[in-house]
Amino acid sequence: MEFLTREEVAKFFRVHPRTVMRWLKQGSLKGYKLGTGKTALLRIPKSEIKKFMEKHKIK
Repeated sequence: MEFLTREEVAKFFRVHPRTVMRWLKQGSLKGYKLGTGKTALLRIPKSEIKKFMEKHKIK
C-alpha cells in the first residue's frame, strides 16, 4: 500500500494543503495520523484518493 503526504495530495488535485486538511476533517478523504500532537505526520493511502475521485466524479 502506497501513501501520500498532504502536500502531495494537494499538488495532485491542484489545491492548497489546507483544503486537503479540510477534506480529512470532514471525512470526505480518509488518512492516517502517525504520532501525536502537532508534529504528527498525516498519510493518505492512494486507494483512498481513488475512492475520493470516484465519489466526486473526478477523472
